[in-house]
This record gives sequence, C-alpha cells and structure tokens, in this order.
Amino acid sequence: MHPELDQALLRDLAQPLVTRFSPGEDDELFPLLCAAHFADPTAFTDPDRRTGPLAFGVPELVVLLTPVVLAAMTEAVRYVVEAGMSRGERVTTAAIRRLFRRPPAVAGTPADDGIAAAGDDGPPTGTTLALSAAEWSAIREIVERVALRGGVDPDRAGLIADAVVGQGQLEAGRR
Repeated sequence: MHPELDQALLRDLAQPLVTRFSPGEDDELFPLLCAAHFADPTAFTDPDRRTGPLAFGVPELVVLLTPVVLAAMTEAVRYVVEAGMSRGERVTTAAIRRLFRRPPAVAGTPADDGIAAAGDDGPPTGTTLALSAAEWSAIREIVERVALRGGVDPDRAGLIADAVVGQGQLEAGRR
C-alpha cells in the first residue's frame, strides 16, 4: 500500500478507539497527534519524549492515547496483511494450477487447502479475509503489548486490546 493510504487507514481505524478511550484527544487534537506520530512513530515508547508541545499534564499521569492506538493499529494491520499475503499466495497458487489444469502433487498442498473458486477460470469466492480465533487472540496480544510499551496502564491496555478485537469482529459479522 501507498504510505498516504496506510496513514489514512490507520487514522480511520484509530479514531473510534481514541474517541471512546480519550475523548479529550478528539476533534482538533487528533489530527495534530496523528501528524506527530507519523513524523516519528517510535516517539511514543520513549518516556523522555512524552513531554513537549503535544503533551500535557504530568507524563506519569497522562498518556496521550492517539500515538499509542496508532502504533497498536499499525502492528495489528501489519499482522493482518501478513496473514492475507500468506492466504493470497495459496489462492494464487491454486488459481494458477486451475488455469493450467495441473493437480497438486500431494493432497493438502496449497491447491487442495479448501480454498474454493467460483469456477475453473473465475476468481476465488472467499474474497473477504476472515480471521480465526487464534488470529484474533494474536491481534489482541499485539495491541496490548504495544499499549503497555507506550505507557498505558495494564487494565486500560487490556480494554483497548479488547475494543480493537471487538471492533474487528463486529465489522466481520456485518459482511
């Protein structure tokens, strides 16, 4: 993906979470914090850098969530993209085999992994990426780990991780 699209996607994914968990960062502050985060994505993990023009209050008491949520969503999206690429490789291999009418050498290989096609020449029917319970669990762990690294207290980090997974599963259920 193009970097600007990545940033737009991450902003879209982070906005509802920031609104829910830190409403004071919404509206005018959210775009500023996004710009600051994208200018230096690793700054949120450095306790000495949680001060300055985009910080407020005592750093030990107030953690701005926008950069933390953006970093967490970056890692979650990276995980999903890698899962999608792995599945895409299997789908492509199966499609090429169908295109040239070549059966898989061994049962259970990518061409025989349960990925169905609309027809011999059509695209795969499963165009929506569905995640397993184990994959959602991995995403939850990723988000929680990033939030903790960003200085969010453990209870709140768990709530943010639960919200990310819940948001994703609700959207998946609507498709």
